Amino acid sequence: MDRTALMAQFQDQLALRSPGARLLNVHGLPGVGKTRLLEEWKRVAERRGRTATLDLRLPGSHQLESALAQLRNEFGAQGVKFERFDVAYTAYWQKIHPNMELKRTGEALGANGEATARILDAASGASLIGAVAAGLKFSAQGLNAMKKSRLVRSEPDLGYLDELPTSDLLHTVTRMFAQDLEDASVAEPYVLFVDSYDMLSIVGSDSTGSSHDRWLRDLLGLLRRGLIVLAGREPVSWKEWAGRSDMWPVLPLEAEYCQELLTNAGVLDEDKRDVITRASQGIPFYLDLAIDTPERESGEREIPQDRIKDRFLDHVPADHRRVLQHLSLARLFNRAVFARFVRDETLWDELVQYSFVRHLSGGWYQLHQLMVHALQAEWSAERQRPVHAALQGFWESYAENPESQLAMPGTPDRAALGFSPWQEAVYHGLRCDGMTAERILACADRSKAVSGSQSATGFISDIRAYVESGEGSGARNEGWSRVARCLAAEDHVLRGRGHLAQTEIGGDDPEPASPLEARLVLAAAHAHRLIGKSVAARDTFERLWTGPVEEVRGMAGYALADITMCAGDFPTAFALADEVYGSVPPGGSALQAEVKRLIHLAHRFLLDFESSQRELDEAAVLFRASNSLHGLADIETNRAELLAFTSPGEAVAAANRALSAQESLHVGHEVGKALTAKGLAETRLGLYAEAGVSFDRAVRTLERVQYRSGRARAELFRAFLHLRKGDRGAAVTSLREAVQRLERADVYPFLSVLAGKAAERIGHSDPEITRIREAAQRKVIPLGTLSDYYGRMDSVVEMLLE
Repeated sequence: MDRTALMAQFQDQLALRSPGARLLNVHGLPGVGKTRLLEEWKRVAERRGRTATLDLRLPGSHQLESALAQLRNEFGAQGVKFERFDVAYTAYWQKIHPNMELKRTGEALGANGEATARILDAASGASLIGAVAAGLKFSAQGLNAMKKSRLVRSEPDLGYLDELPTSDLLHTVTRMFAQDLEDASVAEPYVLFVDSYDMLSIVGSDSTGSSHDRWLRDLLGLLRRGLIVLAGREPVSWKEWAGRSDMWPVLPLEAEYCQELLTNAGVLDEDKRDVITRASQGIPFYLDLAIDTPERESGEREIPQDRIKDRFLDHVPADHRRVLQHLSLARLFNRAVFARFVRDETLWDELVQYSFVRHLSGGWYQLHQLMVHALQAEWSAERQRPVHAALQGFWESYAENPESQLAMPGTPDRAALGFSPWQEAVYHGLRCDGMTAERILACADRSKAVSGSQSATGFISDIRAYVESGEGSGARNEGWSRVARCLAAEDHVLRGRGHLAQTEIGGDDPEPASPLEARLVLAAAHAHRLIGKSVAARDTFERLWTGPVEEVRGMAGYALADITMCAGDFPTAFALADEVYGSVPPGGSALQAEVKRLIHLAHRFLLDFESSQRELDEAAVLFRASNSLHGLADIETNRAELLAFTSPGEAVAAANRALSAQESLHVGHEVGKALTAKGLAETRLGLYAEAGVSFDRAVRTLERVQYRSGRARAELFRAFLHLRKGDRGAAVTSLREAVQRLERADVYPFLSVLAGKAAERIGHSDPEITRIREAAQRKVIPLGTLSDYYGRMDSVVEMLLE
């Protein structure tokens, strides 16, 4: 009703053709009928070509890998051959589930369950698919078969999937999806519908301005030869789509169309139609509820929208209403959740027929948010508490053993879930007094171990929303706020945002008597280090390493060893690293990996590149065992940095892989380090223009995240580019700036010595460089003799100037 103009405009959009994708953004109030409009448009579009829907009401669609699997299956059913994607996606699945045998059954396929099974069943192209599906994993046999295949000969990147870090592999998976879809759409363009975009925008942006819809924007930005229809409550303002997008509002229905709809639905009393029309304000959702409400005697002539919901609920049978009230507390439910509260399973089929129950794929459901509020309004927090406790128990059970839920009648694969069950357990646990600070931190850690650090965002937003709602007591809310601050500060530290981490923590520096307080203090120390306050950071690391809180001792000891190495005391750093490594309890491979990576860095700074390579390889094995997304990405950065000295030709490719991995994780300081390594490698290869661009990008990135030591290193190595180009003045300026920055940050005295040797090598005597070099030399304690170490420095300076 009243959508004929929009239908005609959409027909015109379908007639357009262009090599690039086009964006159509429809927006309007909740309940105004955007989803129904998209359904009508899809029926029209299906008569002309291929279509698919990414429904963001479905939590599984909030993760890139799940969204890709869903879209691949829908487009694949319409004839699109995803040869590249199938290989890359299978490699990605294998990488994130290294200990699971890959079979053509949904039960064995982890988080994407049936989606992955369908991909394997439909896969075509490289013979590796058959080998992997048979359980061979990425064996030498499988890899050899893959590299001989026709598909890999035409797409060489597919031959090196086993070498990519997880985040870089996911980027490759996305690119292959876009390429396969584009190739299939030259003669037959597609329409991709993205519904309920506001489900992503609810979480907004973090304190850095980084939008949590970035993965969706990156995916849509890779698409070509199609029309993308994006529906949400508010119009989007994506600069990258300027000139290729249209914004169409979906307005409430005019009164005459409300009247016509009500008449066609059997509401024949004119006065009653007038009352309902005015109350609905043209929102179809309220018209639907009013139509479903049985006839009753009422003298009402003016009623608000909320009263329409109340009138409807008055006529819902009491047994249905009680169950709906329980389910309204769950953000997502299925038949297994229903079974927690109801013994009479015959009610299930009746409940899911209500118009405000949204059917999601995979057997999951949600109640319309407008009805959630109405159902919960009648319940006090005290009455809701035992229901939240039951839901907490469900999600904890699900997280510990999701396969047990698969065995329950009517519960299909868990691919639809997508977001962390640990996050849902915390969401309900907060509302039933079922969580302690330590328990929340443990849930967040377990979630991050599976899904990467990005999952911390969901915990932070849930905790803060609960605190802001005022549901908890003042003292408890203060405790939850500290948990959120801890998780947010740790996330900022991980991404190299020291000042933002400090902002989260504020002046909070409690005596670390509990795991939460100790983690806050540890995050504060890391923040101090990132912004150049090395002495304060070192003191705090040492206090935690020798302190009583066992949960942070290992990480504090690792950080103390790291900062000791950065101060130039290599023997003490190595001894402390060995002590930390030996103290790690079983299952602590991630911390052991970090210690190995630290030892690699120490050997690299000692210019012992052979030992550095050995330790790096051992660290990579440990990171893979721990499924650490960030650890594996950091390995790629370190590999590029090492290869810049040992094999500059390989270093450029390694740096590009590191950039892809770190950019996807939004780790700014690691991006800057990878760009620095790339610039140094390009300098050694004689690619001076490219090196200049890399160093400029590195400097901008490192200054933006305020990573002082990284900025100093970038300037030091940029000096060698100036020297090789013959610009001695610019080189000396860079060397002087580098040592001054290193002195202010009180780190890497050995690099100040290296800078002094470079100035000496070109015959330039700069008083400032000389002063800082002499002071730095007094701090450097290498393994072996100083003369041997400085001899290796002289050789490296010569190598960089060749």
